[in-house]
Amino acid sequence: MKKILLISLVMLLAVSVAFSQFGIKGGLNLGTFGGADKAINPGVFDASLAGLPNIDPTNRSAFTAGISYKIGLIAGLSIQPEALYTQKGAVYEISLPAAFGGGSGKGTFKLDYVDIPILVKFNLPIPLVSPYIEGGVSYSILVSSKFKGESPDGTSEEKSVKDMLGVDVNKNDFSIVVGVGIEILILDINARYVIGQTKIIKDDPTALINPGDKKIYNRGIMLTAGLRF
Repeated sequence: MKKILLISLVMLLAVSVAFSQFGIKGGLNLGTFGGADKAINPGVFDASLAGLPNIDPTNRSAFTAGISYKIGLIAGLSIQPEALYTQKGAVYEISLPAAFGGGSGKGTFKLDYVDIPILVKFNLPIPLVSPYIEGGVSYSILVSSKFKGESPDGTSEEKSVKDMLGVDVNKNDFSIVVGVGIEILILDINARYVIGQTKIIKDDPTALINPGDKKIYNRGIMLTAGLRF
């Protein structure tokens, strides 16, 4: 019995290695913020604007790129760890009423991470063209956190989030990932939604942005294409 189990495990490992595929990928990340405190008052950026209503974030369009390793198991099932460099964040656009001088301004959070997703995938067993679904988790390490402010008069300034807004960004992030895709020979086209579970801003009762418990999380839609070898 032990010999049979051992032989079965060796065969499973051999099949897994045989169906393993290294891949490279890159594409677009549409990052934004979610959570109860995602809307920010313009007074954060300029004290004279404190009387205006809160503004919601819009997408920061940036890039993501990296490598993957697909480990085939059985019946279309596989595990795929990845390592990606992903530019996340969000954009806050302000349209000023005439009473405040008119014009528009913009504040952009530029949060860049190294993402390490681990996904479970299921491919439909169709030759040449194989659709799939995927799900898993991702651990992210913050590499850079900057804020760029653009005023209605055309001037702009970019500094670290800490220097510009007086808040600290958490160094790590944990996310849930769900997605779909299609493999066409060696081409892999993928779309996924990334749902951050870690608060971006550290709790600080003296912070300018929503002092105290700030429920602001990363959200993102990633659209990528890659090759498998």
